[in-house]
Amino acid sequence: MKFGIFPIEGGDRWTGVVEQCQLAEDVGFETCWVNDHQATEGDNYWPSPLTRLTSIAEGTEDLELVTSVLILPLYHPLHVAQRAAMLDNISDGRLTLGVGLGYVEKEFDAFGVPMDERAGRMIEGLRFIEEFFEADEPISFECPFFEVEDWEPLPETVQDPRPPLWIGGWGDKQIGRSVKFSDAWVPGVVADLGIVEDRKELQQKHIEDSDQEWDEIDHPLMREAVIAETEAEVMERKQYLHETYLEEYGGEFSHPLMTADSVEDFEELADDRFIYGTPDQIIEQIEAMQERFPLDQLALRFHHSGMPKDLVEDQIRLFGEEVIPAFD
Repeated sequence: MKFGIFPIEGGDRWTGVVEQCQLAEDVGFETCWVNDHQATEGDNYWPSPLTRLTSIAEGTEDLELVTSVLILPLYHPLHVAQRAAMLDNISDGRLTLGVGLGYVEKEFDAFGVPMDERAGRMIEGLRFIEEFFEADEPISFECPFFEVEDWEPLPETVQDPRPPLWIGGWGDKQIGRSVKFSDAWVPGVVADLGIVEDRKELQQKHIEDSDQEWDEIDHPLMREAVIAETEAEVMERKQYLHETYLEEYGGEFSHPLMTADSVEDFEELADDRFIYGTPDQIIEQIEAMQERFPLDQLALRFHHSGMPKDLVEDQIRLFGEEVIPAFD
């Protein structure tokens, strides 16, 4: 099992993020994941995931780097391919490029991209990026959304034949696309585990009709997390997580699987969704998840609205020292 973190996102300054990733690496985390939002009602997101991961790559030694997920339809795929290839070089082959459709209309309006084109743009973008990564001679690519002619695909990626490609998203079509156009499906933090379990069953059905092998592909998962040494401390820290969801989904910033009503009661919201408790309780929760569906990479977000930086780092340290060894 690989464990990962989402380092602090959002706020006025980048200061301290790399140090937090260094701490995570020191206590046993193997991966670092970053999201991609251009607009949010909360304070827990930054844009430019490949730029952020480049900084983290320079400050760490072995931490694997994951975009989960980059909203591919918002960007020109040539730009993404070049930036991703450079990051794979800078990090000496530590990149996994996860992409998704996006769902925030405000972001598409700002970038001048019609939302009804997002599926086509994502599919064609992935096809181009894969060709860019694997080509050993100039490439030409034409589709309804962009055209590249006789282009030298530089730099070559360190990973051979290319970095892993993942797709996130919850719809039936998106699950099918994850099998057809990528190496893995990556579930986000918002849905409860019952929905994850249902979607994994659908993914497996698609895998059966593909060239992939269910037992050989990656099975990643993202979850919100709160950990403390005592239950009393857990109850105090969970308020920050609740505030995150009240800020982000209690107003106009909606998600296909989350409504304002669904975030009002924390216990109802957290049930079968969040990972929270003492180290022993969390070990039991993760083991129970592994019994429900395949899981070999778990990325956790410990930072929540208004949480002091030292509490975030305390959680990273406690999880690394007390939980990760149970899965070695």
